[in-house]
Amino acid sequence: MEGDAAERGNGKASVSGAEASNVVQTGPAEGKRRISIQGRGKLFDIPCGVYEIPGRPHVIFKIQDYKSAERPRREIPFLFQAFEAGQEPPPEMKGLYSKKHRNRSRDSLLDASTSKRQKVAAPSGSVSTTHHHQGGGGTVAEDSQGPLGNGNSNQENGGLSVPPVTPVVPSSGASNERPATIHEYLDWTVTANCTRPESEQDSELDFEGFRVVTVCGRHRPAWPRPGDHLVKKGNWAKENEQIKLPWMGETLPPLSVSGSAYSAATLRSGYGSKPGEKGKHWIEVPFFATASTKRGRGYGRCLLDAIEHICQVLDVSALHLCSTNDPTTTCIWRKLGFTDNETDVNENLAACGLTLKGPGLLHMDNTVQMFKSVPKHTGKDFRRIRISHQSLVQVLYFKPLSSSSSQAGDERAEGCEGKERVKSVEDTS
Repeated sequence: MEGDAAERGNGKASVSGAEASNVVQTGPAEGKRRISIQGRGKLFDIPCGVYEIPGRPHVIFKIQDYKSAERPRREIPFLFQAFEAGQEPPPEMKGLYSKKHRNRSRDSLLDASTSKRQKVAAPSGSVSTTHHHQGGGGTVAEDSQGPLGNGNSNQENGGLSVPPVTPVVPSSGASNERPATIHEYLDWTVTANCTRPESEQDSELDFEGFRVVTVCGRHRPAWPRPGDHLVKKGNWAKENEQIKLPWMGETLPPLSVSGSAYSAATLRSGYGSKPGEKGKHWIEVPFFATASTKRGRGYGRCLLDAIEHICQVLDVSALHLCSTNDPTTTCIWRKLGFTDNETDVNENLAACGLTLKGPGLLHMDNTVQMFKSVPKHTGKDFRRIRISHQSLVQVLYFKPLSSSSSQAGDERAEGCEGKERVKSVEDTS
């Protein structure tokens, strides 16, 4: 996996140095081949691995590269389902989807014929609900039987009205072939490779440099073996130790993944500038989704914290987001610090040498472009605390509300009694 990352980061479009120009013309000019954006390799300065999120001790994040779409469709299916629900798959995928549908129908008929619970009469109408995803996932209408469709028309189900939802679809592009589907866009994004012939001639089909970031549960043993925190060897994630910020301390307990992914996003980096001005790196996030069973628990916010932590490590301050053009979704992103003001977005795009529908960003119809300036955190923004009880040792990070409140919290911690106590508070300022 690390070799794959190195291979992706060594292309012509993967120059991470600040001295690089904005774009490079690849191929002969008369061929009208797409221009390659500089800085694609900046994101590959962080190797594939498992990392901690300061202030989120219950989760960790993983950076992964995929060579084919089969594996991510198994590991993070919710990232695909959030966008593909109710939309027509490409011709080469129709056979696969129909086969899966036949298998599900056969299994459901078998369960219906053998289950004694089928004797209970089902309600006449199916209740429909509308799930609002944080990020590009937008809104997906589902009922107890499955997806209701793309939500282009109002439907009455069980007395509840489902509002119309405009699905996110790829741009038409400049290719002479049929327009790409959202299924293909997702496959090309997670693999950072467009498999369509002659895709290099179409600037809309630039998928180079994408990586996948997922948030998973963190395994924290309740009864660790004595002395485990003193033995580093193979228990410590080497990648996490390499990218630690100066104000971060020891990682305890050691990082360990617990279960499957809760949320996932795709992102890539780039570099550009206004003519005559100093250039800057940026990161774009076109796809962002949370598993249906994990929504409403803050895992989307944890994923955003992981992405911002990546920006901190790489010293990147510009974060561009492609969000579903839905009032509820954009309101959520505004509360998280993003702006969809057209003037501000265009100004920040121009500062990165970008335009809304120009080369560099992955553009899709029925979406809105948003921007956030990621602040630079220091030791004054996070406090570090070490908790120990017998063999249980853990290092946590927290943001003090104010100096007075943090001092009061320290006094309460020092005065607490019982078996579990705070051993020491480390000031990182």
